[in-house]
Amino acid sequence: MKLKALSHYNGDKDTRYGDCIIISNSTQLIVYDCGHEKHAEEVGNFLRNNPLIQDVYIVISHNDSDHTDGIIPLMNYLLNQGYQAKIYTSLYLKYVSEIEDLLNDGRRSKKSICDNILNVFDRFAEIIQKAEEFGFSVMDAKKGVTFSRAEIVGPLKEEFVEVVAKAIKEDGTGTINGETIMNAASVQLKVVLEDDSKVLLCGDAAPRYLKNLNNYDVIQFPHHGQYNDGVEILERLGYESYSKNYLISDNTGSSKTSGGSDELVEYMDKEKYDPAFNTLNDIVLLPDEIINRSFTRGKGVRLGDISLEY
Repeated sequence: MKLKALSHYNGDKDTRYGDCIIISNSTQLIVYDCGHEKHAEEVGNFLRNNPLIQDVYIVISHNDSDHTDGIIPLMNYLLNQGYQAKIYTSLYLKYVSEIEDLLNDGRRSKKSICDNILNVFDRFAEIIQKAEEFGFSVMDAKKGVTFSRAEIVGPLKEEFVEVVAKAIKEDGTGTINGETIMNAASVQLKVVLEDDSKVLLCGDAAPRYLKNLNNYDVIQFPHHGQYNDGVEILERLGYESYSKNYLISDNTGSSKTSGGSDELVEYMDKEKYDPAFNTLNDIVLLPDEIINRSFTRGKGVRLGDISLEY
């Protein structure tokens, strides 16, 4: 599999294009999030240039618009071109009993909980309804589900049930580990590239929900390279963090309220990490850029500010 993380268009860094990462081989395509109609158009161009692809999988990490706004335009394209797609998303309605037990306040019926879920996670609901209208398969994006060279690795059921219950209690406005409820329980996807590099894609997930980070060669920093999330991941990895590569999908716009990865990039430079692959600069292509980096990287093993040559 090859990975292509899409970037901006025509130098426009003020539009919130959001995330879109495509992973493919000669016959299969995985689309992890599609945050803008421009991204959907780019996926369509990719399919036209790769006519042998038959199987299309769409994974939706979470409910926010900058990860979902291109999903329905993409599904429209797939329908019109005769593709059969499988949509992997969080089917929270299947877990109403567990959510009810966690709420445990006696004030809500199962129906009211379902109504709350459909209201708070409105984009999920719209996408699922449209996918079913199109005759596409809708799959529960739960841990352990596999397809192609990909596996959903998180969050755990008890984690997303906690998130949904908190969302209902707080009308979708609360936070977990500094991330909004919408972000915290993002679907995490492990993909294995053609060079056997293992990549973790995690949307805007709260770092506390990310497991076994040492098992990956490439780790996507959550929330478009949000500083606190990135530093927490690096600190959890310790010295092993210097042996990893990192991916940032930073297409959220340049305004002050748009987040962005500049602070994390500066931190990594100060701590002498190799730069993260960052869509703020251009489209990211893996494993090609990993291979190119391995040829240019020095033989030093960097531990903090120390460089050991051998």
